[in-house]
Amino acid sequence: MLSRINTAWVIPVERPFLGWLVTKLPAAVKPDHLTLTGFIGALLCGVSYAASWLSPNFLWLASAGLVINWFGDSLDGTLARFRKIERPRYGFFVDSTLDLLSQLCIFFGLGASPYMRFDIACLGLIAYFLATCFVFIRTIYSEVLQIGYFGIGTTELRLGFLVYNFCLLAVGSWSVDTPFGRFSPTDGLVVMAFAAVLVSLLITLWSEARRLAGEEALPQ
Repeated sequence: MLSRINTAWVIPVERPFLGWLVTKLPAAVKPDHLTLTGFIGALLCGVSYAASWLSPNFLWLASAGLVINWFGDSLDGTLARFRKIERPRYGFFVDSTLDLLSQLCIFFGLGASPYMRFDIACLGLIAYFLATCFVFIRTIYSEVLQIGYFGIGTTELRLGFLVYNFCLLAVGSWSVDTPFGRFSPTDGLVVMAFAAVLVSLLITLWSEARRLAGEEALPQ
């Protein structure tokens, strides 16, 4: 079994809350039910973002989808560990695969909305997939699954989306003309996030490669 490290900012609050929630779930609820619930929440979020062309009120439904996604995605593994019914390889495969599909739904829905350019949403999705691929690569050679980098994990991303939704509902959206077309503040943040992920990966590639090369140095 892999070791797990969670360095996300919210974990001191989130972990006890999840531990309390699993004690309240009926026996009929299984981890697979929660995994599927998380994906349905992401699908609801993406569809609601795309439907926000019709009315900004769909942002409330998108926010509900994010909460449902957090509920299912955060509780499935917690419930399995609480009931001691873990299936490490099966759970890792199904949960990780549906996480990727969930992010695809959310970012594509956001790109189809009037609040973010589609190409910028795709750039955000690429940044997420790059970070996820790096986590998986690091997990293979270290046998440690690290959740969250620089204090940011999936829960923090969901909170960021929720804050974004409430800001849109409160003050609306606005954008400015640039040489690259019209950009909203969130478009700019996504571009900066992509650049930060790329630079972080290059720095980590250099430092980790040097460390591993030293540990596995060939005899002279």
